[in-house]
Amino acid sequence: MGTIELLLAIIVFTLLGCIVGIITGLVPGIHVNNVAYMILASQSMIVSMAIWAFGWALPSNLELMIIVCCLVIGNVITHTFLDFIPSVFLGAPEGETALSLLPGHRMMLAGRGYEAVKCSVIGSFGAVLGALALLIPMRLIIGSPINAYDALAAWMHLLLLGISIFLIMTEIARPGDVSRKSKFEMKGHCLLGQINIEQVTHDGQEVLELSNLDAGTEEMVALKATIINKFSDAGSRFYLLKDGNNQVLLEALGQPLVEPEIDEQIIAIGSIIPILTWKDHLKKRALAAGVFLLSGLLGIALLSTPGMASRNIFLIEISSLDPSTVLLFPLFTGLFGLSTLLMSMMDSPEIPEQDLSRTKVRLSLKQQFKAIMSGTIASTASWFPGVSAAISTIISVFLHKSNDDAAEGKANETETQEFLVSVSAVNTSVALFNLMALFVILKSKSWAMKAVEGIIANNLTEWEPLGNVPMAMSSLLLAALIAALVSIPLALFFGKIFAKYCSKINYTMLVRTVIVFLLAMIILFSGVLGLVILAIATCVGMIPPLIGVKRVHLMGCLIVPVILFFI
Repeated sequence: MGTIELLLAIIVFTLLGCIVGIITGLVPGIHVNNVAYMILASQSMIVSMAIWAFGWALPSNLELMIIVCCLVIGNVITHTFLDFIPSVFLGAPEGETALSLLPGHRMMLAGRGYEAVKCSVIGSFGAVLGALALLIPMRLIIGSPINAYDALAAWMHLLLLGISIFLIMTEIARPGDVSRKSKFEMKGHCLLGQINIEQVTHDGQEVLELSNLDAGTEEMVALKATIINKFSDAGSRFYLLKDGNNQVLLEALGQPLVEPEIDEQIIAIGSIIPILTWKDHLKKRALAAGVFLLSGLLGIALLSTPGMASRNIFLIEISSLDPSTVLLFPLFTGLFGLSTLLMSMMDSPEIPEQDLSRTKVRLSLKQQFKAIMSGTIASTASWFPGVSAAISTIISVFLHKSNDDAAEGKANETETQEFLVSVSAVNTSVALFNLMALFVILKSKSWAMKAVEGIIANNLTEWEPLGNVPMAMSSLLLAALIAALVSIPLALFFGKIFAKYCSKINYTMLVRTVIVFLLAMIILFSGVLGLVILAIATCVGMIPPLIGVKRVHLMGCLIVPVILFFI
């Protein structure tokens, strides 16, 4: 097969992968890994399609495998460009995009969702260029002559243990976590006269409406706040409220009348700062450690129990998939897919009209470069076993303080945009570093790369020496660059479509359709045992948002078994 014919085949199948990536990127719950399974399971059919399309060029067996793998790479790269869109407009993030939900969703609720999408596109494409620039340096460090991966193998369990402790220590108590026994520091207050306090429901949330009766009219006091907590102490009633970005403590003195609720004495209103002690932070970290260990026990039960995968009933036999992969499919679908969809169905806020006239990204080239490189460098941690894109994202957040503030909703506009660029850079660069790892250390670091490894099989060759780049690797990197160039207009186009019509989407119906699809995939590719794993994993996956910790701790399902493996 000539160079021109191979290039044409790479472009065609990469574009087909991009089309599939549109579906996996835009439909919540359908992950690129699901498609990787389907491609690997139907490998012979796709090879037949490649022979039908390019058999006239007499491709070799290796060239046919490369062409099929381009379908996977096109899907992976396009997915990383587009999966940010549903996380912003539909509120259904994956593990890799979960941290971007708060600032991105805030921009969408302010009518600036398309602006957030543009930040994501800058980060994703910049990451492609950044990862390619780091290709040779990373090869020299991880492979020969330094061979850092082999040198660190003996210490891998300690490194992973350190990363695990680091993740848990990132959990700190927030003002919304305060309990009835928490103490507060008042920052100023104002004394009001007789006040009418009425508890009502507004947009599905309990709020307090206050009216100043001394004014002789029903003039509203400037407070209509969400109730975070309410309690009584020493005969007084207290309400911990949230009004916008500020927290307010309201103390109602005296005994209220029955109808309406009128306090006879003065009410003090003031901004407050919760006095958070080490015990509050310790409690939050203990919850995170519990989630991490619980998911770790689930991973051990699946990956370390002899004969687990063989005790299964399949509707169809999938000889090309190894047993551990069959078990991990329902595990991750439950932890990060189905659980996220079920939780998002419980909270469907009203989506405002988006302002498409205000879409300028207010970042200088220096700020964009800083955000892209922080995300790209942090993503190099994904070379370690069990370290996901979500974990690399946490590392990226801590590389510079402004990103940490943006993640917590305290940053200004520029810092928020910088944060979104950095998080998106992690998502895309991890995909490229996983591809490099496959040829440098001959290990698949993701399900998609496991599919590539299974397709190439015996034709997989190591990148050694430095000047002898495997043809499969260079071809797939070219496919990744092509997919990235195609994904830029795709992301902007679909981002604008979502911005225009997001308020009209029947989200509940969409989620139900995706759930049915995922169940069908589990039954076909993981059998009856897969349904059991899915049910358990879904229950575990719903715990983090319910107790207020990050979903990234669910990666204990891989990290804990890997730590035990290296001990």
